[in-house]
Amino acid sequence: MRPRLIVKNQDAGDVTVIPVKSESTDLIRQFKYIYQKTQDPADRYQQAIKLLSEYYYQVPEEFSDEMVAVYPAGSTFVERMAKAGEGCLVFEQGNQRYTIDCRMRDIPGTDPKYQAAYWHNRLFNPNLGSTTKVLGFAPDWKASEFVEIDLWHIDDTA
Repeated sequence: MRPRLIVKNQDAGDVTVIPVKSESTDLIRQFKYIYQKTQDPADRYQQAIKLLSEYYYQVPEEFSDEMVAVYPAGSTFVERMAKAGEGCLVFEQGNQRYTIDCRMRDIPGTDPKYQAAYWHNRLFNPNLGSTTKVLGFAPDWKASEFVEIDLWHIDDTA
């Protein structure tokens, strides 16, 4: 998913976020196993797609509210966003828009959400370094909203 991130009323650009499970220990082991089983990135990709499509996304209740994004280890973006503390993820598709206010944090390497995000991304990006930064987005559902955009009545005369 690639929502826009708005921080302090400024567009910080698109971010790639992934949902993570509340309990990730078994999943982390599966991701590591797939990664270490072969050196072929195409084979890793195919095995990861199979795992994710057959099992990972099947039970929505197993997911944490917090979404994560992975960045290079030297990225100052994560530090700046974590320092800002709050932001808004804007998801748009067709005539629907979701604005989700979030608390942002730099997730430490010992956190299972960090490990799940790291190994997930490692399967799809063979060039991902051995150290990364992971930014967490914890939604404030009460402050978030859904808007249906009326595409039939847009003034296109301008």
